[in-house]
Amino acid sequence: MYANFQKIDGTHPWRNVSPEGYEDYPVRYRKDGRVIYFNYALAKEMGLIAANHPKELNSELDDAILKAFSLQILNEHDWATKKTFPKDGYEDRLYMATRYLQSQHENKRGMTSGDGRSIWNGHIQTKNMVYDISSRGTGNTILSPGSQEAKGAVKTGDVQYGYSSGLADLDEMFGGAVLAEIFYKRGIPTERCLAVIEYDNSKSAIGVRVAPNLIRPAHIFRYLKLGQWEETKASFDYFLRRQEANGVVKFSKEEGTRYCEALHYLSQTYARLAAVMEEEYIFNWLAWDGDNVLADGAILDYGSIRQFAAKHNKYRYEDVDRYSSSLTEQKYWARVIVQTFAQSIDFILTKEKKNFKVFEGHSALTDFDRCFKTERQKRMLARMGFTDDHINGLITSHEEKIEAFRKVLNYFEDVKTVGGEIKLPDGIDHPPVFLIRHVLRELPDFLFKNFKNGQWALMPVGDFCQVMAATYAEKEDLVLTDARKLRGLEFQELYRNLVVAVAPGKEQDTLKTILQRASVINYEYRSTGDGLTWVVNEAIKIKDDVGQQRLQDAVDRFIDAQVLVPGKWKPIKKEELKGNSKTAQLLRMMQENLELYKEKI
Repeated sequence: MYANFQKIDGTHPWRNVSPEGYEDYPVRYRKDGRVIYFNYALAKEMGLIAANHPKELNSELDDAILKAFSLQILNEHDWATKKTFPKDGYEDRLYMATRYLQSQHENKRGMTSGDGRSIWNGHIQTKNMVYDISSRGTGNTILSPGSQEAKGAVKTGDVQYGYSSGLADLDEMFGGAVLAEIFYKRGIPTERCLAVIEYDNSKSAIGVRVAPNLIRPAHIFRYLKLGQWEETKASFDYFLRRQEANGVVKFSKEEGTRYCEALHYLSQTYARLAAVMEEEYIFNWLAWDGDNVLADGAILDYGSIRQFAAKHNKYRYEDVDRYSSSLTEQKYWARVIVQTFAQSIDFILTKEKKNFKVFEGHSALTDFDRCFKTERQKRMLARMGFTDDHINGLITSHEEKIEAFRKVLNYFEDVKTVGGEIKLPDGIDHPPVFLIRHVLRELPDFLFKNFKNGQWALMPVGDFCQVMAATYAEKEDLVLTDARKLRGLEFQELYRNLVVAVAPGKEQDTLKTILQRASVINYEYRSTGDGLTWVVNEAIKIKDDVGQQRLQDAVDRFIDAQVLVPGKWKPIKKEELKGNSKTAQLLRMMQENLELYKEKI
């Protein structure tokens, strides 16, 4: 029944791209692993389990998962300190740790960087799709920042150097699995997690990552930085072939046209990603190296991913000796990645590596800017509750009304607390005063209820500001200056202009549709970074008491309740929270943490 798990044995076509594009590691079976999360839906898509398989972890399936993924590499330190290793059936297998650019490494050309705690388990071919599979937490490789700091091999588990242990924390792997699945079900491009395996009473874990294409821009850009033409072409061609094989896009067979089409595809892909992240308040540390994102524009590496409750565009993640880019700087770095793709393609076509600045005016960046603007408009209107038909009509005929509303919305999004910058456990922030999602949820309801005889009512500006005021906002943050009063009225008038433009004379019908959708999209108890962290930590504390099956059921239920898409949303009902069952207790705990941290980072 689970024979396809045995196909995941370290073999992968990336090996054929470049003989020096990876480090090979033998592995040993890591004993005492325990599966605490398994993505049944993803496993069915991958053909690992039958389509009618129950969402239950039987002994055979548990054994198949552990045999495929409960692995630890034998690294350079192991070979230097031990002469022989007991045979356990894995001695003939080799697993890649791939090389790619990483800006935190002293060497900026990808000579020493790549998968520092991960291996590529392999790939699975189904009828319509190829899936790549890798695992985090499988041991320290020579490509980790810690190994470079130590100037040599580091024992797995050693934490004296930065990012040197090679292991992963259970809360990071579990939390990443949950958030990735929420994003996936909301239609946000992302990697997914197939399984989480815990060890040593929750002291460490392995997270199994899956995507149709796990190649990062950093894999390709490494060869560009090194000036290796053949490998640059081979890696980029490999990426394009996989996208075509998976039915994502089809390119011309004529080489020059093919690369131009590919660049156009990438410029639009990264523009959409940047727009989605900015409008949905998703923090993802993008940088010039193209490390923290997949080449197909999907979110990757959930260790530093956050979804904010509001526009925390002053938040910066602190990573040892440096701070990250901010929420609104992500557009710039996404654009830089497109520019680097333009440089890469020119290198492939001409065999001449030109200076990066030559491509500052490239047409791909014009494509990027145009697509970013359009996608950002769509995302803003969608947040407001407009349907796809509404949005298409507004963008086609009323762009000036959209941009006028965006300007006043940005005003309220950008108001920050008078207390200034604050220090956080993982960085710094200057919190926003207003949570725009609250007013986007409440305003259409107010307008609908007070729309009489074709006349619009305006919410008093004091009430308008109070509706979206963060609970942590101080009195001085909420002073109703004359300028703020005017902005509050302008917001409502420009909002009304958009509603009227959709269907003149049918404003009440439009408002009814909008308020129904906006109440779901802007649900008050959304999973923020802090909220999800506490949900996961509390679940880990009681996992042994509730058992794996109840934990899985509760987590799956929580994920469905956070898919805030009209028509797909499955909110947790009051009756599910009643009683003393373990599942009810878990759901209550999750709900309480969401309520407590609904306004946090």
